[in-house]
Amino acid sequence: MTVDPFKAASSTLSRLYRDRVTIYGAKPVIRNGATEIKDALIVSNLACKLSLNNQQSSDDGQFGTDAYDVKLFLENGVSVPAGAILDVTDVNGNTTRYKRSSAGYTAYASHQEVTMIRDEKAMVKL
Repeated sequence: MTVDPFKAASSTLSRLYRDRVTIYGAKPVIRNGATEIKDALIVSNLACKLSLNNQQSSDDGQFGTDAYDVKLFLENGVSVPAGAILDVTDVNGNTTRYKRSSAGYTAYASHQEVTMIRDEKAMVKL
């Protein structure tokens, strides 16, 4: 009996994931004869890992931006469509919503990667 090294790597990787993600995708719903697009839950509270690629400073003089590129690492068993909404809670309990995402890149045997962009005006917490 042989052990698949990629399966073993996948199990090990998922134990290192300390962040959690909830993923929503668009789903057409017919209501009163009209089709509406609603956010449908794909997966909730799944272990994942965030990796920040680059952070940008403010471009305009009036408002700062909260814009950066992020990669999300998670198991291959979840189908992540392009344009999904992802709510990621980091290890410190801070939740961030990402609205612009790629489809999951599942070519790796041990995990998949989703690239996301957070691009919002910076807000002051009162």
